[in-house]
Amino acid sequence: MTARSIATRERQLRAAQREADIDRIATLERTLVDAHRQSFPKAQRRVLPPPEPVDADPIRAALEAEAGIPELTRQLGSEDSPPVAPEPEPVDRYELMRQFRKRRRQEIPLWRIRDQIEAAREADREAEEAAAREVSERKAAQEAEQRRLDGLWKELQQARASVAEDLPGRIAAERERREAACAAKQQELDEAWGRLEANDPEVTLPALNRAFADNEAPAEATACEGDRITVVMRFSSPESIVPERKRARTPTGKRTLKKRTKTEINALYLDALGSNVLATVKEAFAVAPGTQTVQLLVVRREAEGKNAGQLAAIYAGEFSRGGYDGARANAPGRALALAPASMLNLKGKTGQVAPLDLKERPELAALLA
Repeated sequence: MTARSIATRERQLRAAQREADIDRIATLERTLVDAHRQSFPKAQRRVLPPPEPVDADPIRAALEAEAGIPELTRQLGSEDSPPVAPEPEPVDRYELMRQFRKRRRQEIPLWRIRDQIEAAREADREAEEAAAREVSERKAAQEAEQRRLDGLWKELQQARASVAEDLPGRIAAERERREAACAAKQQELDEAWGRLEANDPEVTLPALNRAFADNEAPAEATACEGDRITVVMRFSSPESIVPERKRARTPTGKRTLKKRTKTEINALYLDALGSNVLATVKEAFAVAPGTQTVQLLVVRREAEGKNAGQLAAIYAGEFSRGGYDGARANAPGRALALAPASMLNLKGKTGQVAPLDLKERPELAALLA
């Protein structure tokens, strides 16, 4: 790569970096002054949907378990038709005859043929009697098993009838329980809504502070009296949020960055302060329908001067719901001075936002303390 191409590449990189810096500054400027343009959902009375329909299957399963139907079904092996005991195994008469003959003949010598024949005849008679007894016993066992199965089947049918009888009542009871629970929850929600509409501190302050929790400028509702609330908002110092440079154009029309003057820094800081104040007020009116007036105190930790490191009040004002349209202001910094009972100390020709003297406002001084 030649020296010329390297220089060209470096110029391109510097130009790309400059463009990125310009875009970053533009985004930061919009962020600083657009907080009041966002929308906040208005609090509304919450109406619960009807309870879920009752599913009969779990209730039926519970009733069947209580009635012992699963165990009866397990013992019967089937629940579709009356059970039939299996036929008894046939008796093996020839095996019985073989066993009886063997036992009868085992002590008779083979050469005593007549005795052997007589023993076989006697053994066959005994085997026949034993076979008859075995057939009778097996038949009796089958009949006993059938009686047991019939009893289980009858018990199963009775359990089913009991479940069928109890099921509608259980379903109705569950439906009533759900409706009662839903009604109780709706009553609880309605009571909370009524308290929010009445600007009850126990409901209004937590609702506001939950809403303020994710704000760019931290805020906390500290008091609620009548239809008024008091909010303390913390804001940053100019040095920490306002970029030193601003967007500009060269004589040839190219975009560039130029250092801001003190006046420009203070003007952008004032608009950023106003934007966040208006956003906080706008959110308060959306969240608290019973609030008609927002008294707002803005504090910041000083970065310079004799009060460096200490909290100081930099703005105080009141905003009424009926007359408030500041959230639509194109110059949010100006809206601060228009608020009733506003206190804003713009110092010097550059319009620097300076700490307030709260000697004449002891209630705000106490709040700051």
